[in-house]
Amino acid sequence: MKLGARSFKTGLAVALSIILSQLLLPDSGVIAGISAVSSTQPSVARSYQYLKERMIANTIGGILAAVVAWSVGTNVLVIGLASVLLISILNYLKLGNVISLSVVTMVIIMMSTEGNLFLTASARVAETFIGVIVAFLVNTFIHPPKYGERLFHTIDYATSEFLIWLRASLRKNTNFSIMNKDLKWSRQQLSKMETFFQLLQESKLPFRKYRYDEMRLLVIYRRMIACARAAYKILVVMHQYENVFFNFPLEMRIMVRERLETLMSGHEQIMLKFSGRVSPDQVNFFKAKREEREKLIADFFESVRRDNEMSNPNDRKGYGAIHLMSAILDYEDELVRFNKLVTNYRISNKHSQISNIEDISL
Repeated sequence: MKLGARSFKTGLAVALSIILSQLLLPDSGVIAGISAVSSTQPSVARSYQYLKERMIANTIGGILAAVVAWSVGTNVLVIGLASVLLISILNYLKLGNVISLSVVTMVIIMMSTEGNLFLTASARVAETFIGVIVAFLVNTFIHPPKYGERLFHTIDYATSEFLIWLRASLRKNTNFSIMNKDLKWSRQQLSKMETFFQLLQESKLPFRKYRYDEMRLLVIYRRMIACARAAYKILVVMHQYENVFFNFPLEMRIMVRERLETLMSGHEQIMLKFSGRVSPDQVNFFKAKREEREKLIADFFESVRRDNEMSNPNDRKGYGAIHLMSAILDYEDELVRFNKLVTNYRISNKHSQISNIEDISL
């Protein structure tokens, strides 16, 4: 069983909400604790958005509960119809994410038979406010998650695996069925990267502007993900068109393998450069000379033309060569842009480093 920082923050928010609610309001604390549990979101921006939505929805629910109970009564059937009405209102206002707890608050208010109904409704709504506000403050200021470093380590590990499998594919050392499973894992990692990137974007309050360095990091991380996707694309093409690649002339296979080895080594060293372990002025060797790039493209097209002339018109094996060429050139272009961004960033941030992976709670 693994407990992360968010679990402890949720527990802390629940405890503080109950304590504060009991200090300010008599016979309270339950709704505050429940509100704190659901209000502890994975990012600051989501917590702030949830805070606003909860306060609006619970205010509507409290007013509706008091008005219906005062004018119609608190019959079980009336409570059910009021719940339907509240759900309809919140859906219309696009507050579907906070419906469940708002309905719970309304039911609790309408089931309360002691004291002044409107005072009870006000107290219960105030109780929910305490829970969501405390949860928001705890989530924002106590051990905020380091999504940037989580994202980097996810990309770094997944990219290393992609390149290992790609090197094996270039030498025909892979098993088709096992590679299918590996590609499924790869897609999961790419999805995880996108999730972490979105959480990183939401790690600041909506009304707070990003600093220049923070904006540059977001651009670099987006390009880092693009390079990982480009490497994954080559891996998929090699997997799908393995026979096409190994039917290339020996000289052409060697050329493709050497070119990809150069690009993959460059990719690995750019990642090291970003983490502060390689000098900013390094990693310039993978840029292709114009004549080498032109020769690679010419050989690819010659292979496509030759295969099309020799094969059945309904079986265009040469298309595999086009896909491979396109993937390699796209990978190269992504790496060139990525390297330029990282170089410029590192020149102005020479002393910042990414923590070792064992220091980060994933």
